[in-house]
Amino acid sequence: MLPNEEELIPYANHDGAFRDIPDSRDHSYDDHVMGAAPIIIDWIKGFDIRNILGGDIKLKCQYQSLSCVGQGWSYYVWVKQVIEMMEKYGMDLTQLRNLYPLEVEQLSARAIYSQIFIESTGGAQVRDGAKLIIDWGSLPDRLVPSINPDTNMAEESFMRDKTWQNNALDDLAKTLCGVEYKVINACDNMDLFAQAIMQNHGVVGGVEGQNNRGWNTESPLPPILGSPIWRHCLYYGAFGTDEEGKFIATPNSWGNGWQNPLRNWKPGDPPGDGWQKLRADYFNSNNQFNPWTYVDKPNKPSTMGTNVKIIKDANSSAVGIWLPAMSPAALESYCLNFGIIVPKKADGSIDWDNWIQGTLTLK
Repeated sequence: MLPNEEELIPYANHDGAFRDIPDSRDHSYDDHVMGAAPIIIDWIKGFDIRNILGGDIKLKCQYQSLSCVGQGWSYYVWVKQVIEMMEKYGMDLTQLRNLYPLEVEQLSARAIYSQIFIESTGGAQVRDGAKLIIDWGSLPDRLVPSINPDTNMAEESFMRDKTWQNNALDDLAKTLCGVEYKVINACDNMDLFAQAIMQNHGVVGGVEGQNNRGWNTESPLPPILGSPIWRHCLYYGAFGTDEEGKFIATPNSWGNGWQNPLRNWKPGDPPGDGWQKLRADYFNSNNQFNPWTYVDKPNKPSTMGTNVKIIKDANSSAVGIWLPAMSPAALESYCLNFGIIVPKKADGSIDWDNWIQGTLTLK
């Protein structure tokens, strides 16, 4: 939790997000929708991705790291994954969390940020997160934690560390690759922004901010011209209208810093409830930059999946499935689902000597 703006220290002198270097190969969302029939945005009714999911989004907290690009994109890819699982099982997020928790577990901001951060400054270009997800994919936070277990924080050095990376995890990440991403060029067009959120289940983009401008409140104000600014990356997943006017809403990645920690969002609550709201003054001040939409593609089994085999016990009529685990954490998760006790040593590590029952050669 971040109780006050003074704790947003990294952004006083450093940027978590950088404006993307222009690239003629970028696909424009504006051009994509230009030839289609115009969509009238119902700002009174609004839209909130949580109502589509049927459950709340767990808030991320980057603490004082500059990992906001990883945080924003891990929100977005997770939303796409949940929607795919909803279609697969015919369940909403709440039901999936109860019955298929591993299918909708949180995705790792660190797995993204540690591969795209700018060495000399920290932070990253917003587009680089999208490119990585298209080319490489994404991984669960369970396998690449975004909170340091030793400190319960997300230090910049920890978020940059990628000693976690190996061939097996690279292969597994391909399961969560995307198809394409498009940039919204008219950043000041709130209607276009809202349309992109509604049609693409969200938007990830950059924003320029300033301390002492309400970033520990529901409605931050745009920077004062001529004063120091910082640049941050956000996932936007809601829009609507309240007593202060139109807004685009974000869960941010600063935990419950400005909120009532007892907030308990439920489907049917007003759009954007409990999230921070950027209003028309923010969009009219040219302080938004490089907002991107993202298109997912259906999960495909990784090449590790080809190792799953149907096998028969040579000494009985029993037939079963051999399902390889790529890490001790994954193996423990499998065992938990089947009620199998994992023997542990005093230090908490797996006691392999008392657990491995033999070897198997598969053809």
